Amino acid sequence: MSCYGDQHTMLSSDDVLPPPGDFQVLLLTLDSVSLSWSSPQGLTGPQTFRVTWGCDGETSSTRVKGGLYLEISSLKPGEKYQFNMATEGEDGRQSRWVSASLSTVVPPRDLKIDHLEETSFTLHWSKAEGMEKVPQRFLISHCILGTDPRAANTDHCNKTFSNLQPGTEYTVSVATVLSNGEQSEPVSTTVCTILPAPDQLTVDSVDTTSAAVSWSQPPGLDQTQHHYQISYHCPGTEPHITSTSSPSITLSDLQGGTKYSVTVCTVLENGKQSQLVSTNLTTILPAPDQLTVDSVDTTSAAVSWNQPPGLDQTQHHYQISYHCPGTEPHITTTSSHSITLSDLKPATQYSVTVCTVLENGKQSQLVSTNLTTIHFQWWRRPSRVAAVCVLLAVIIGLLDSCKFKNKKYICSQCFDCYTF
Repeated sequence: MSCYGDQHTMLSSDDVLPPPGDFQVLLLTLDSVSLSWSSPQGLTGPQTFRVTWGCDGETSSTRVKGGLYLEISSLKPGEKYQFNMATEGEDGRQSRWVSASLSTVVPPRDLKIDHLEETSFTLHWSKAEGMEKVPQRFLISHCILGTDPRAANTDHCNKTFSNLQPGTEYTVSVATVLSNGEQSEPVSTTVCTILPAPDQLTVDSVDTTSAAVSWSQPPGLDQTQHHYQISYHCPGTEPHITSTSSPSITLSDLQGGTKYSVTVCTVLENGKQSQLVSTNLTTILPAPDQLTVDSVDTTSAAVSWNQPPGLDQTQHHYQISYHCPGTEPHITTTSSHSITLSDLKPATQYSVTVCTVLENGKQSQLVSTNLTTIHFQWWRRPSRVAAVCVLLAVIIGLLDSCKFKNKKYICSQCFDCYTF
């Protein structure tokens, strides 16, 4: 803490000794001050210094031997004092004077920030100890680094700053000002306004391998250069990070039937980021494609389908359900793209559904088709027809064994020859 006012030197009649260096104020209270300085350049060993101070024509003086520190008490509050210091030699020689002035006006204390928002905050402070009943006001200033400060006066111990830039660091200082115009050294603090996060993060649409999300622009950023950073990932994977200047984005190259966590934050040009806003989405698990009935028999049928898109790297299988009216469904699974359904009833209509199933049990929508098994037609099978013909021949032979005995009978259906 340096002395208030400009330091300067006054030449004495005998300018032979170097003056004290680094004249500083260590502590200032309502009625006292602690001063320090460094040894004169080029001198070693204990030194003697002459210190004088005064205000309103009253002057006091003291000598300091072997030390570089002095505490002066019983000062008048709110007065401006002139301090002079010089090096003294044992033979009475004296260096030129080093001079500084300061006012015994103590700055405020306990600066605190509350109600911090995107474009405003409130600063509170307390009056200096011992000056609670002294008439005073306060000079407040605030600025962004590299800009001119804006100043204001108040009689209160608080001040609300508004119309600020979001996500911006401000330096705020407060000084005590007495009725006679004497002003304390200002005390300062820094505060950064909140950078608003995106608002109303919404999942607009979800497909098997993509999803569209959007949000509203945060308030107060109309005149501030910014963009948005988007991060998305599914459990157990590293996040994908991208950015956009638009308040919406389409996330692609996703896995079907997978849950994703999505976060978005506002980012300024200087890299400062807002808090994250997040949401979850689950991509659609694609259903089997082009379910086809390949063949139908009396008691069986073969069906097939195409692998759903986007599942090349995803473990999955298929669940098949089939039933005829009034019966419970038969359920089976396969990792293949086709299956033969057996144990069907002839001449019966069946409803068949197929869905994709992931390892975690999540199922896609169902795709379905109908099929009807073939009616049982015994005459279309030669072996069965031949057996029937033999049976008929036996019956006929029993009825008229004499007429057909030792005769050959040729079946008109299978053309086999039989002798009775």
